[in-house]
Amino acid sequence: MTTGDEKQQAVIKRAGSELPADERILAVYLVGSYGTGQADRFSDVDVHCVVTDESVGWFEENWLEPMTALTGPTVWADRIPGLVGGLGITPDWLHVDLVIHPLSSFDRLQYDGVRVLFDRDGTLFPDGDIPAKEGLPGTPYWPEGPVNLFFYFLGNLVTVLGRDERIVGNQGVGAVRDQLINLMLAERGVRRTGGAKRLNALLSDEQRAALEAIPAAGSDPAGIIAANQYICRQFIERGTALAQVTGERWPAEFVDATLAHLRNHFGVEFYSSR
Repeated sequence: MTTGDEKQQAVIKRAGSELPADERILAVYLVGSYGTGQADRFSDVDVHCVVTDESVGWFEENWLEPMTALTGPTVWADRIPGLVGGLGITPDWLHVDLVIHPLSSFDRLQYDGVRVLFDRDGTLFPDGDIPAKEGLPGTPYWPEGPVNLFFYFLGNLVTVLGRDERIVGNQGVGAVRDQLINLMLAERGVRRTGGAKRLNALLSDEQRAALEAIPAAGSDPAGIIAANQYICRQFIERGTALAQVTGERWPAEFVDATLAHLRNHFGVEFYSSR
């Protein structure tokens, strides 16, 4: 098990000593690489806190105050969209995230791997640290959001290339690929809640090989179309099989409309059952 370096350890030590001095903070814990025990000298430090419901508004406006208590001066700090808290970058480029959770919506099992630094009354993490499952397969589930987003993004390829927006078209390959990754995780029954920069352990060898075989898109429309065709075939074959396994409804009307839209514009098939 690697433990990172002294700068990271200093932040962790302060998180366990400085933050609990604020009585509104009920628990302090680490997720990401330090939560799973996989930290190295490249790791971010992901510090999470549970706070009283009454204090959430204060932390939403003043999250930089406890952040600075952890990091000291920063060269850049910004909010994390959709969360209470933000990220900070120190002059020597240590990356620290500080995320605040209201007590009323706190879920101790939200993250795959937790290292507990402080639990004020011992009830939020009654069993202490939560070991990471590290991508161990579970029960397959139906990822409805990613399925719908996939066909929405795919159908927009007509608009993007119709406007000759080749750079956007190349970016779109990543967007549909990411939904394919979400589908693959659902195939294995893996819920990705750890760090965004680790994926290998969550996928099977077969899944990784399929992703690595996605054709390079570049900025040529033919290459962008070919990459999307490959990803589309993978998604439909895996998605229809997963719908059967989970007993969920495959959005056939949306899929058929999207495939017809692509075929009518580009004159090629994106999927054929053969």
